[in-house]
Amino acid sequence: MATGWQDPPEYRGGGGGVQLAMPPLTPGVRAVIWANAAVFLGLFLLYVLPATRGFAFGVQEWLGISPELWLRGIPPVWQLVTWGFLHSFTDPTHILFNMLFLYFLGTMLEGIIGTRRFLAVYLSGVLVSGIATLGVGMSAALLSSGGAAPTTIGASGAVFCIVVAMAALRPKTRVIFILFPITLRTLAILYVGLNVFDLLLQFSGGAGSNVAYLAHVTGAGWGWILVKTGWIWRDPVAGLEERRRRVEERRGAQEDLQVDELLAKISREGIHSLTARERSFLKRVSKRR
Repeated sequence: MATGWQDPPEYRGGGGGVQLAMPPLTPGVRAVIWANAAVFLGLFLLYVLPATRGFAFGVQEWLGISPELWLRGIPPVWQLVTWGFLHSFTDPTHILFNMLFLYFLGTMLEGIIGTRRFLAVYLSGVLVSGIATLGVGMSAALLSSGGAAPTTIGASGAVFCIVVAMAALRPKTRVIFILFPITLRTLAILYVGLNVFDLLLQFSGGAGSNVAYLAHVTGAGWGWILVKTGWIWRDPVAGLEERRRRVEERRGAQEDLQVDELLAKISREGIHSLTARERSFLKRVSKRR
């Protein structure tokens, strides 16, 4: 299976075609969009009501990546996932552009790898970009001599992961960007390149924006790694089921061995030689079989 900037062997046709039709909304993308939209709407309603405005900001700090909370005491580990479902409730373009990219490229990716793999890719993008964001935020907070570290929110890290993964799988597929048809490879290079540029400016102190460019670039890198290593094709649910099946097979083999040993003991010494624990074991195994 090819994993670089080339179409994988199983791809058939359409590699250079222009995607003009609106793609059907796939189950995984639908679930992610609904989750993000529901959280955005809920926090927006809390924000517009003066009595609950402070509560809205409190929820954002509690669920977004807050380096200060991590440095105070017990790490709020849930933030590494929940932060990816929060967006600015004062700027609707934040969620709008993320969900648009997710709709157009996420549905393409889900159609190729399936819903469970797509959700695993999305959530891993949230987690990996969140860890990178948290690490830099905590470092900045420790080095700033008591300066406040901002809370980071947004699905951009996961969306970048989806964009780059899709581009790595189907680099020659053409899409309409604004008014011009470009390949997914070109779109990803432009999309990531601009963010690398802004990230370098941000680190140098030349950019005043509070956009989490590090999360964007980290998510993009993770999407590339998933394709490059072939991990994108792993089904986490199927993996768990396979692992459980192997455990059950080993347990069954061990039980068979114990049953054979106990039957041999009965043959030599009689059934009265069994201990209460051995009797209970034989009874339990016979019921299961």
